[in-house]
Amino acid sequence: MNSKRERFVFLGHEFKPGKYVGPTPKAVEKFKERVKEITRRNQTVDIEQLVKKKLNPYLHGWGNYFGIGDVKKRFQGWDAWIRRRLRMVQLRSWKKIRKLHRELRRRGWDNELPGLRMTAWRSSHSTYAQYAMPNTWFEEIKLCSLTEIYNNLHPQRG
Repeated sequence: MNSKRERFVFLGHEFKPGKYVGPTPKAVEKFKERVKEITRRNQTVDIEQLVKKKLNPYLHGWGNYFGIGDVKKRFQGWDAWIRRRLRMVQLRSWKKIRKLHRELRRRGWDNELPGLRMTAWRSSHSTYAQYAMPNTWFEEIKLCSLTEIYNNLHPQRG
């Protein structure tokens, strides 16, 4: 057997033929479970403190450890998923729809105000939630971006 054609796992990294390196499915599953645990939907918390104290340290460590591989697209997808989970936590923390309306008006929303279930997962993907909490808002509260970590680890790949 030719060892260059076999896939193998070492310290949570999966090495495949053709120089592919990435996290193992088990590592990805553990990552998602931990992010879900940190961003539980049934909590009402200050989102900035949640990001600063719990989520960012985990994302920094995980991103730096697995960012050496070929994971740019995966990191982009996970960043979007994490932002959606945080939108859900924020909607749940606001509890009342009028707080969402207030945030929409503050950001310049001039259309009809929505009726939205503040506790439904699908609401976190709505236009209204994304308008009230745009990606720039996550930069303002200093959410760690896995894609940014990847770009810092691989400046030549841009």
